[in-house]
Amino acid sequence: MKTDLRSAPVRFVDVGHARVAHRVVGSGPDVLFVHGWPLHGLTWRDVVAPLAAHYRCHVIDLPGAGLTKTTPSTRYGLESHAATLVSVIDALSLDRVALVGHDSGGAVARFAAASLATRVTATVIADSEIPGHKPLLLQLLLASASLPGGASMLRGMLGSRSIGRSILAWGACFHDVDRAEGEFRELFVEPLVRDDAAFAGQMQLTKTWDWSVLDRLRDAHAKIVAPSLLVWGERDPYFPAEKARAMAPQFGGETRFVCLQHARLFAHEEHPERFADEVSRFLDATVARQRPTQTSA
Repeated sequence: MKTDLRSAPVRFVDVGHARVAHRVVGSGPDVLFVHGWPLHGLTWRDVVAPLAAHYRCHVIDLPGAGLTKTTPSTRYGLESHAATLVSVIDALSLDRVALVGHDSGGAVARFAAASLATRVTATVIADSEIPGHKPLLLQLLLASASLPGGASMLRGMLGSRSIGRSILAWGACFHDVDRAEGEFRELFVEPLVRDDAAFAGQMQLTKTWDWSVLDRLRDAHAKIVAPSLLVWGERDPYFPAEKARAMAPQFGGETRFVCLQHARLFAHEEHPERFADEVSRFLDATVARQRPTQTSA
């Protein structure tokens, strides 16, 4: 049974406007992981490893990210990505599935969960958008990217080993910014710096950003009837933990909130074992009792 996401074979799910890269490891009830920006599916590599012993973990690359193949008709944006996610779930014939989403992927997962209703067994949302909250750092990022030459400047900041450590870049993502080096840099930073297509793909989400979509998350929350777990970095400068905790009562199902110390926006990258433990205990108490164990494909 494969548990290493990095060596799992990549298959493609055709949703019409894109061919979505899909990896699967483990066996058991289905759990699908949705990455945030500017990452791709391998951001979950150290989280799914311990979960794969009991869950069939599906990991995708959203359009514009990773290995997913796009077309001129590919749709971007949080709600468009949610529709793509639903199409992937339908194509994979996942009648019952738990969703785990981080950052913008957390918003995508919530919109999808609201649409899928009782087909979703649980949702886990980590350091993600909050209705009514417009993070100053995100406003600055979007404004800078829209200026002439702004995207190139942003690209240079993300790739810089000095400026990249600041609160304007990876310093906002990691409590220990050294975590932005090593494997993280190899998997996520270098492709943005070296590959024009990879960077352009990631920028599609910024070009289609619509603040009004975040306000619609409140209505989506009320439609999520499955149990939900909110896992937050205590020092997240984008989506403050106290605002996330206050958001929990908006969900239609039972909701728990967990705060991870010494963590910022990328808590799942910085503390994957702690993150996986919280998710495992939550899924064991909800999903595992809802259906019998499956064998992996």
